Amino acid sequence: MSKQIDNAIEWGCARCAHISETPKLDAELLLAHCLGKPRSYLYSWPEQQLAQDDWQHYQALIARRQEPTPVAYLLGEREFFSLTLNTAPTALVPRPETELLVETTLAICSGQATVDLLELGTGTGAIAIAVKVHHPAINLFATDISSESLDLARQNADLHSVTIDWIESDWFSQIDGPFDMIVSNPPYIPATDPALKQGDLPAEPLIALSPGETGLEALELIIMQAPAYLKPGGYLLLEHGFDQAAEVASLMREHGFINIDCKLDLNGLPRVSLGQLL
Repeated sequence: MSKQIDNAIEWGCARCAHISETPKLDAELLLAHCLGKPRSYLYSWPEQQLAQDDWQHYQALIARRQEPTPVAYLLGEREFFSLTLNTAPTALVPRPETELLVETTLAICSGQATVDLLELGTGTGAIAIAVKVHHPAINLFATDISSESLDLARQNADLHSVTIDWIESDWFSQIDGPFDMIVSNPPYIPATDPALKQGDLPAEPLIALSPGETGLEALELIIMQAPAYLKPGGYLLLEHGFDQAAEVASLMREHGFINIDCKLDLNGLPRVSLGQLL
């Protein structure tokens, strides 16, 4: 037997409570998706009876959420920097804190007529697409080691009518420079961090979350190799863990970067470090 909208939300919320920090939001998003309606519809018609097909679809999605499967994968989309992007289990779900990397990149590019920019490890294409939408004059190149992720990124670029050069590459392996700016949100969680087995993270691609035992492996590789692909005075911008800022700054100094700075995310945590090549 199906339920009313308000009862269905309560039912879904109860089943998501043990695996989600936002069980009511999860339940509402999934129910609205099943109905093909905005969330506001749920508040306007709380006593409306669900059609049996919609109720069964909703039950199936709640069951998958309990596995847990991230809501973004169940919906097939996620908002990032006010852009709706397609999502899939082949790529990391875009995070709100990564919007800081886009904001910092755009601030540096502001006022420059042309910029040659490389993004490493693009995933859904979120960073590259957001930058390109807001600064169309940028010549943007974006890489990923996963051909499936690049296919997804191309779909997202088409959604927002932007042109980006997509390159299948293991970091710099298939890249020619030089660039004015290199930007990356690489994997940075240590392989031993218990967080990798908690919440939604087990459902996301491990290669996009953890580079190895220390969590610094990818950051160190990028910092070491970036000078060979940057123009003099070029910038390197990196997202990293809140407790990795000191190590990132030290590596940047060691490899010839100056004017090193670190930006804080919305939670006041060190999140994006940048340096300029001497």
